[in-house]
Amino acid sequence: MNKKLIALAIATLPAAALADVTLYGRIAGGVEHDSVKTVDGQKLSQNNVEDYLSWIGFKGQEDLGNGLKALWQVESQVSLDGTNPEGSSVGRFASRDSFVGLAGDFGKIRLGKLTNAQRDMFDLDVWNNSNGANALDIFKRTAARPNNAVRYDSPDFAGFSASVLWGSGENKNTSANNKSSDVVNVGLTYRNAGFFVQYGHDQRKNVADTNTKGKADTLEAGYAANGLLVSVGLQRTTGYDWDEYAYYNETTGFTFNPGLKSKEAALTVAYSIGAITPKLSLAKGWDQKLDGQKLADTDYSQWIVGADYALSKRTKLTLAHGQLRFGDNAGYSVQSGNNTFAGIIDDVKKQNTTSLSMEHWF
Repeated sequence: MNKKLIALAIATLPAAALADVTLYGRIAGGVEHDSVKTVDGQKLSQNNVEDYLSWIGFKGQEDLGNGLKALWQVESQVSLDGTNPEGSSVGRFASRDSFVGLAGDFGKIRLGKLTNAQRDMFDLDVWNNSNGANALDIFKRTAARPNNAVRYDSPDFAGFSASVLWGSGENKNTSANNKSSDVVNVGLTYRNAGFFVQYGHDQRKNVADTNTKGKADTLEAGYAANGLLVSVGLQRTTGYDWDEYAYYNETTGFTFNPGLKSKEAALTVAYSIGAITPKLSLAKGWDQKLDGQKLADTDYSQWIVGADYALSKRTKLTLAHGQLRFGDNAGYSVQSGNNTFAGIIDDVKKQNTTSLSMEHWF
């Protein structure tokens, strides 16, 4: 009875009351085969049904006159395969970009949970996300959505644009050094005739209640037009490890290793031939440094090869195979949170992921 009343109430609302609300999202999932080999020779493999980063959102705007608009959005990650890894944001309302703000000739200003400049760029990552070897998750670990954030985006000036984000740590009273773990992020972008250059700087203060900073500088450049994508990325970080645990956590940020410096590069090439888009990605992380000393065998390398098949403008299939290799001292771990294995496998030497997935945008 209640459902019928709700449906009747919605049906009788004036059309104008709903006109500025847009329902949108992405549903993606697939089947995959994962296998790992550890430094000590242990081998494990498993077949999985995975969610490949699905979400649903509501957004709208209101014209306030004189070129000024009010903006709002609520976006939530959902789990297509019915699982909700412990500690993840899956299934939590407003777990992705959610905000209220204003837009006009001056640009756009928003407050809420907001994407940083690194997450904005990444033309490099053309793969469905499974936390396996078939996506560039390690390279893009600096991409985040800080909580308690305010972000300003400039207008476009002849292809140039910029963004500035501040995220309040809101933890001064609980911090050991009585300082808040704030986030400052700056982005610069140039796009013209298919060519693009993007830069992001991320700085996190007083990470993990320590009087230290985490920093990341990411540069991406390439060409995306006429069915061709070529994108090259370079990244330098301080504090961001590339262990599986270092992937961004909405509450604590990332696994922080004070003074740990990393350098990485990545390349993606894709070309559409009718409904088929073959694509290839390569990534390399060199041996890390700690307090100026090189840490031997802490490197990684990755390759992914695959192809998309477009069933329509909004629906496609993707076949992909990826491989990750690590130095003996890289300390990479596969954890149960990504539903790959029923436990935690430490000190991974090699990981392979083969997947067939489908995604639909609405």
